[in-house]
Amino acid sequence: MSNALNASGYPWAVDGAECLLDAATIREATAALGARISADYNDLSEPLVVLFIMNGAVVFGGDLLPALAVDIELDYVHASRYRDDRATDALIWQRQPPESVRAREVLLVDDILDAGATLAAVAQRCLELGAARVRSAVLLHKHTATPAVVAADYVAFDIPDRYVYGWGMDYRGRLRNAPGIFALP
Repeated sequence: MSNALNASGYPWAVDGAECLLDAATIREATAALGARISADYNDLSEPLVVLFIMNGAVVFGGDLLPALAVDIELDYVHASRYRDDRATDALIWQRQPPESVRAREVLLVDDILDAGATLAAVAQRCLELGAARVRSAVLLHKHTATPAVVAADYVAFDIPDRYVYGWGMDYRGRLRNAPGIFALP
């Protein structure tokens, strides 16, 4: 990584990385996604419980919230299958879903759906806690050779099977603040 501008024009981009989606494109799609979600939840009698799956969902979720034209109750979960940039089979919970999901509509917000194990586990835990229904919204659906174990209800973008970072997703624990979605060469 270099501090000098590289081919992508961003000083924080990894050398050789390709900008797949710029900020304007992401924000436009997020606004459209928010409108779709709002239409689906416009008749709730109580606030929609929105749970960010941390850390990756923080940027996408921050853009999505103002696009939701429904009353929400915001909270988060922190669960990951990654340790030292490597996927593991074990889900590590740092914060489980709150008890307030009981008998409520829940929307999980995550950065990317690839294998789907984390999203599936969080949804399952919400259902075990008595959630009435759990849906999910993701910024990216990465199409891998092995299909995800769960489908997202709302997807902003479909992408090929490449390592991506930015807009909340990290590269070696860094670059979550990159203003777009970048793919490694």
